[in-house]
Amino acid sequence: MTCLRPIRPTLCAVLAAILPVLAPAATRADITPAARAIVERHIEALGGRAAVEDQRTIFVSGSLSAFGMSGRAQVWHARPDRTASAIELGPLHVAEGYDGSAGWRTDPSGKPVVLDGKDLEEARADAWFENGRWLEADQGGGRVTDAGTERDSTGSFTVLEVTPPVGRPRRLWFDDHTGQLVRSVAKHDQQSVSVLMSDFRGVEHGTMAFRSVTRVEGMPANDMTLVIDSVAFNPDIPASRFAVPAALGAGTRWLKNPGRAHLPFEYASRHVWLKVSINGAPPADFLFDTGASLTVLDSSYAARIGVAAVGHQQGVGAGAVGHAAFASVRTLRVEGPDGDGVELADLKVAVLGLEGFLQPYFWRHVAGVLGFDFIQRFVDRIDYDHRVLTLDDPQDFHYAGSGAAIPMTLAGSTPVVSLTLDGSIAGAFRIDVGSGGTVDLHTPFVKEHHLLEGKGTRIGILGGGFGGTFRSTARRMERLAIGPYGWARPIVALSEATTGAFTSEDYAGNIGNQVLQRFTCTLDYARRTLYLEPGARYAEPDEFPRSGLQLALDGDRVRAFAVLADSPADRAGLREQDEVVTIDGRPARDWTPDTIAEALDRGRPGSRHSLEVMRDRARVRLVLVLRDLL
Repeated sequence: MTCLRPIRPTLCAVLAAILPVLAPAATRADITPAARAIVERHIEALGGRAAVEDQRTIFVSGSLSAFGMSGRAQVWHARPDRTASAIELGPLHVAEGYDGSAGWRTDPSGKPVVLDGKDLEEARADAWFENGRWLEADQGGGRVTDAGTERDSTGSFTVLEVTPPVGRPRRLWFDDHTGQLVRSVAKHDQQSVSVLMSDFRGVEHGTMAFRSVTRVEGMPANDMTLVIDSVAFNPDIPASRFAVPAALGAGTRWLKNPGRAHLPFEYASRHVWLKVSINGAPPADFLFDTGASLTVLDSSYAARIGVAAVGHQQGVGAGAVGHAAFASVRTLRVEGPDGDGVELADLKVAVLGLEGFLQPYFWRHVAGVLGFDFIQRFVDRIDYDHRVLTLDDPQDFHYAGSGAAIPMTLAGSTPVVSLTLDGSIAGAFRIDVGSGGTVDLHTPFVKEHHLLEGKGTRIGILGGGFGGTFRSTARRMERLAIGPYGWARPIVALSEATTGAFTSEDYAGNIGNQVLQRFTCTLDYARRTLYLEPGARYAEPDEFPRSGLQLALDGDRVRAFAVLADSPADRAGLREQDEVVTIDGRPARDWTPDTIAEALDRGRPGSRHSLEVMRDRARVRLVLVLRDLL
């Protein structure tokens, strides 16, 4: 299960086109003749090169509406390459910036995060576009080419493709009648983001658009509208405005021992479960999920404990796109039986309906998910063998274990490390403690390496995540290696998703708990390091479920959710949606997903198991003979 990754509110794409700021002209140019004519006409539409070059700094303030909420936005630019913004939108207060070398952003609760990897590349590209570097005589080290024409009901347009020195190109649409830049189209991994600009007005240094609408393709609920009401040219902006803010010291209270907490967790359905209390309510079951960009409350649970949600946003999950709202909580407390634990104050969370798609898989109520905004505050040591989560204060942490240090970056909010398959197929993989799988390979990576082709057994499987279900193909590879560790014949899932997080082009795939449980894993977000210590499961072979059956809870009934073709369950005559009444003579509701997995998925090949199912108001007895399928 991979949880919500909401679209982060950002003004980068908006202001890249609205506020061109030129740096001093240079000598070499990388621009086609046709593109140069369009650029020069656009500069004239802005008021001429002299007027535009006189813009050294800009401060803009305006009203913002998005996700069913309203608020304010402030933006600062300083040429050649500094930018910062701050947004207040309902309960969300977020900021981001780039100071010429370091990029950063804050999470919705205000804690700063230093960017690296692909995120830092994107921040550099944003700053390059926002400061109008492509308008310079040498295109700021980038490249500008003509990309044809477009026409719609609003008019005709000439399109340029502008490529920064670092990062992805963007397509800029210029109105053939006015020469103004009216649309910017950018690709952010698997998402296409368009900015539509209008309401052009004369200002001190030429003209600029006072209204813009940002749209994420396929996510109409995420439209963001900015209306500028204040502009200042060449104000004095202190360097501190663009620098990484000081880390928050308040907001975390250690319940027993300062700087460290030991929390027993339940490891069920290959997921990490903790008891969490929100606003003093009785502790409830939460998932611990490094793949969730922020903490999530189930909507029905939030209503029961009196947490009011506002707004609505579409977010990306493994399976597809889904919807969430937002809320503020006074306290979030994670506490063990001995009183050890931590409490956080004033946390911003997402609210969405978790129960509908998680309870059938887990056979239990899911009150919420602990996500990045909680996890990144600590060094997190997950001891799968002893089922203890240790949280350390990053400032005082020194690793003293015997494991290997694996460098990691962040993909938005998810840790990323290198992993290699079959000795030569390497990629950047997200560490997803919210996944019960082994390795899920994203659709573009699967296609690039032709992994659905060739010899060997392949089995179609159905997975689930935020937004719905998705289909994959399971197969064995020859070898998997992560850091100095590796093992033979790993099982991987080859995604066939066409939407959602598993269509990522920037990252090769996700690493789930069937890999991570082989180790004690220590995630040091501050130092961008993953420590792996081999545990009791390290040498265990990967096993594919020998029954070919997946059961789900439907109200108070157990049903066959998925039956693989030609599997023991299929050969026994089981059909999808059959109600399973008993398993090996015991009522099905007396079992748990883990005890069923132990008996039917990891049971001895050749062993026989009886099921009684209800079909056409009659009980039917079926016998499964387990065998290795993969």
